[in-house]
Amino acid sequence: MTWKTGTRRVLLATAAVTLVSALTACASNSTPAAGSSSGSSSGSSGSSAAGVSASGKAGSASSSATGSGAAGAAGAASDLTGKTLVAKEVTGTYTIVPGSTISITFENGSLAARAGCNNMFGQYTVSGNVLNAPQLASTMMACDEALMKQDTWLAAFLASSPTWTYSGGTLTLTNGTDTIALTEAPTGAAVLEDTGWKLVGLISQSGSTVSAIDPSVIAWLRFADGQVLVNAACNSGSGTAQITDTTITFGPIAMTLRACVGPTQDVEQAMNAVLQSTTTYTVKDDPSGTLLTIMAADGKTGLQLTADASIGADVMSSMTASPTG
Repeated sequence: MTWKTGTRRVLLATAAVTLVSALTACASNSTPAAGSSSGSSSGSSGSSAAGVSASGKAGSASSSATGSGAAGAAGAASDLTGKTLVAKEVTGTYTIVPGSTISITFENGSLAARAGCNNMFGQYTVSGNVLNAPQLASTMMACDEALMKQDTWLAAFLASSPTWTYSGGTLTLTNGTDTIALTEAPTGAAVLEDTGWKLVGLISQSGSTVSAIDPSVIAWLRFADGQVLVNAACNSGSGTAQITDTTITFGPIAMTLRACVGPTQDVEQAMNAVLQSTTTYTVKDDPSGTLLTIMAADGKTGLQLTADASIGADVMSSMTASPTG
């Protein structure tokens, strides 16, 4: 009887160990299955929204896009949310249109892209180190042919599932043929000092009507180190300009004193009226190029200028804050 009781205890203990081992194995096997099920469900949703065919891949992308996945060498996809990144050059087989800028904005699983003409937008997902944006919608503006071709190239590039890394504030996208390195869009003085600004329009008293200036009239601004260089079509000069992310505060501008007539006189008077005290400004992409709008302190009159890297560059070193004539 003692032997049978001991045997029974041994058998019961052995059975308990076997049961615990089986449950442990079952639990370890069930965890990936639940993740796979969730990934497949997310993948189906991602496939419906963004045209991704592989449910597992889209599932990983959906997880990564919320910041719970793709970390490590590529960086976290959540790091991109809320950022606008820009590039002025492409390495590889494609050459960017001179003077143009490529920009991509990421926001909660949505992507907006611009290559100089139309706005493209749609859903994106991230799967590991691969970015998927295969079905972007687009506005249908007619622009310079070179910029429209650049739109087509960028849409195809983003649809090619490029690999990505995000490190040190630089997003690098490559599809094995071309590579784009994008950095955060500059703000404030860094934006205005990066180029020259050619006057293209005058904003009237209503604050909403823009009149193009006479094509024969050349007028521009150039900002550098807290100074503004002014060519007002007839006279020129310079003064101080304190720049924030939204305002420019102009000090007295010392100008030459030539007599002006006709269209040049009208432009000069309009510029002098705006470039006083604290003004507001915006910078945005436009089919004609990057557009700077400066509104006078009264908010009713203003200037529109387009970025032109060459304009004024030859006189920057010779202009001073004192009149030259």
